[in-house]
Amino acid sequence: MHADSASPDVIVLLAPLSGPIVPVTEVPDPAFAQKMVGDGIAIDPVSEVLLSPCEGTVTQLHSAGHAITIATPEGVDVLMHIGLETVLLKGKGFSPKAAVGDRVRPGDPLIAFDASYIAHHAASLLTLMLVVNQDRVAEYRPASGMAEAGRSPVLELVLNAAVQNGKDAPDDHFAAVASEPIVILNPAGLHARPAAVLVNTAKQFQSDLRIAKNGKSANAKSLVAIMTLAVKQHDSVILSASGPDASAALEALVPLISSGLGENLHTLPVKAAPVPSRRESSDPHLLLGVAASPGLVTGQIYQLRHAAISVEERGKGKEAENQALLAALSAAKGELAHLQNAMRQRADTDKAAIFAAHQELLEDPELLDAAAALIEQGKSAAFAWQASFTRQADALSGLNNELLAGRANDIRDIGRRVLLRLSGESPEKHEMPVNAILVAEDLTPSDTANLDKTRVAGFCTTAGSATSHASILARSLSIPAIAAIETRALDLPNGQSAVLDGEKGELRLSPSKEEVARIRRLQEEAAEARKIELAEAKQPAITKDGRQIKVVGNIGGAAEAEEIPSLGGEGVGLLRSEFLFLQRADAPDTDEQAAVYKTIAKTLGPDRDLVVRTLDVGGDKPLAYLPMAAEVNPFLGVRGIRLNLLGTDLFRSQVQAILSAAPFTRLHVMFPMVSTVEELRDARKIVEEEKRAQGVTALVQVGIMVEVPSAALLAENLAREADFFSIGTNDLTQYTLAIDRGHPRLAKMADALHPAVLRLIAETVKGAHAHGKWVGVCGGLAGEIPAVPVLLGLGVDELSVSVSAIPAVKAAVRRQQLTDCEQLAAEVLRMLTVSEVRARLAAFAQTNKEVDHV
Repeated sequence: MHADSASPDVIVLLAPLSGPIVPVTEVPDPAFAQKMVGDGIAIDPVSEVLLSPCEGTVTQLHSAGHAITIATPEGVDVLMHIGLETVLLKGKGFSPKAAVGDRVRPGDPLIAFDASYIAHHAASLLTLMLVVNQDRVAEYRPASGMAEAGRSPVLELVLNAAVQNGKDAPDDHFAAVASEPIVILNPAGLHARPAAVLVNTAKQFQSDLRIAKNGKSANAKSLVAIMTLAVKQHDSVILSASGPDASAALEALVPLISSGLGENLHTLPVKAAPVPSRRESSDPHLLLGVAASPGLVTGQIYQLRHAAISVEERGKGKEAENQALLAALSAAKGELAHLQNAMRQRADTDKAAIFAAHQELLEDPELLDAAAALIEQGKSAAFAWQASFTRQADALSGLNNELLAGRANDIRDIGRRVLLRLSGESPEKHEMPVNAILVAEDLTPSDTANLDKTRVAGFCTTAGSATSHASILARSLSIPAIAAIETRALDLPNGQSAVLDGEKGELRLSPSKEEVARIRRLQEEAAEARKIELAEAKQPAITKDGRQIKVVGNIGGAAEAEEIPSLGGEGVGLLRSEFLFLQRADAPDTDEQAAVYKTIAKTLGPDRDLVVRTLDVGGDKPLAYLPMAAEVNPFLGVRGIRLNLLGTDLFRSQVQAILSAAPFTRLHVMFPMVSTVEELRDARKIVEEEKRAQGVTALVQVGIMVEVPSAALLAENLAREADFFSIGTNDLTQYTLAIDRGHPRLAKMADALHPAVLRLIAETVKGAHAHGKWVGVCGGLAGEIPAVPVLLGLGVDELSVSVSAIPAVKAAVRRQQLTDCEQLAAEVLRMLTVSEVRARLAAFAQTNKEVDHV
């Protein structure tokens, strides 16, 4: 309805209810008061039927019946929301009188409601009338005082020029829809990992998606944009959508956000970590920082600086500059793919995911759109890209949040990588001395991954934190490191001698000759021991009294399998198959999986074992293409074998692919998180069915991961139907002690040498051996050298460890006398505390060392 026929640029909305008009800014809900949902008015109702305020079409009716949206002929979306927090009533007290698609006129009934019931069961009866797509309105003119439903004009909308001139045709208009306020429960807020889950899911929809907090909104398809909102735990956000699949997008994304976007919501509630206050020393020879990666090294200071890259501001034409940017982005993606492969080969597949995330940043619409806009203004691609990534990185750095400051460094990393391509400059080459201790303001993940370990002893940065990606990579590469060190480190001269202690976060200058000699002696002893371990790696792991233990590797891809024969590994004790399923929009098909499993099997050959764990994901680490209902506690929900058996098509496809490797190696199929005999039976049945269907005649052993106490306690029963057990000590410890191993305060208490965990391992071995079945340990405890004797004493038959640890673990086995190990195990099983167990193991190791030196 227009104010008059001479003013087509103004829409007048009538009162949908009778009652006093309340300014929207006075509504006692920040999401509405800060106009995150839209702008308009509120009414404190004295009537009980919501009426249409204008002519239009009903485009959205909430399933709870408390909210409805009408699109006017001019394309303005008017949302009416009865009461506050009324979505929690789940439709009780509401009776819709209109349906989606209905054409309505001013005064037509839309929703009847029971005011008395709502007043007693909801936060408030205040009813909002808001314009959701605010870009179509240039000015709002709200009325005040009392309103009479269907008669009183309460809000005039002055349309913007584009709408007035008909440039934004309503025929192509899609109604905007918005969610209720969503409380963020993630302990660290929407940091990079949950934000990436949101972005990847949002990209599956055509609609424009926005996420808003405190009046500021961001593109929900942009990781960078979401992080700049600095959404913390307990903040409220509104998700809005406009487009052909807007409602479907909200239906998918709202529960995903509410459930934590794949994160465990049951760790200790924490505030977003601020950038830590800098430690300072009064000793001129001692500089303090944050322990980032453990290790004690001596060396000489080398100041690492990146030279500024000069760029031309003016472009050579829009088309040429756009093409240049596309070419540079493509080249950068190729470099990052190479880095991912390198990280998989020399470290940990989890760390390769850092560079996968960098590839996603190169496709971030916020970065690309900002650069495109500057190119459109005549700027060069290099200037536009530099301005775009610098602005976003600076915005994140300024949020006083440790996690987001770390992601700012990731943006600078990919920014510089592309900028080098655009400028034509070559990457810098630094001539570092041997035993260099690098000092820099910050190191990017690319800097860290490319460090020459033959020359770099360690590094310290004045920026960063223990959670930065550079620090994570340093730990995976065993490079000692300190973050957030005192800024005077930048003034140290090249060549100054120093000792870097990554465990304590200390850099000591000008150490004495005796101190240097002591540290170097320890390093030389460790290096010599490693040299001997490598030289003897292919010797079998046999105790002094003749017990042979199989030592195999835990891997997460084909590249790591290639290292196993040269390091003396007797096979793969755990192939984490998740690497085939994660970080992708759809599931791998049977042929794709089979190609990888066969490659690994052929690498190992017919005389080595290959144990493939079936897909181990769930509510705590969901897959974008496998929708899952939100769970109150995903660690106790549908994960591991439970998910396998619910999604039988995906499970069968994987089993088929695994079985294709049977002709090439000694194949084993292993089910994760088994807690009952029924689960083992159901899963094994599928394997046997697929073996028959494929005509597989080779022996394929079928076993389970022992990760929950029930499996350990039922070991004797499970051993009747399983061919082997592999104990996952990480999860077994977590579930036995009821401690989340990612808990910020309790994680250190989640020690696999706890007597309760050791007793469950003993129970598992006893049950398996009663039926002639073998038992391996594939958790972190298997790779702890002090723990090797007690595991042997408990009767474990196989140790599956990280590939690089295979030689050291085999050497540790060869140093043992099995009878001594059995006596040790009997002792520690009677102990009551972890500290007692660790003290006894330390004493045992010292005695062994003294005996070896005699």
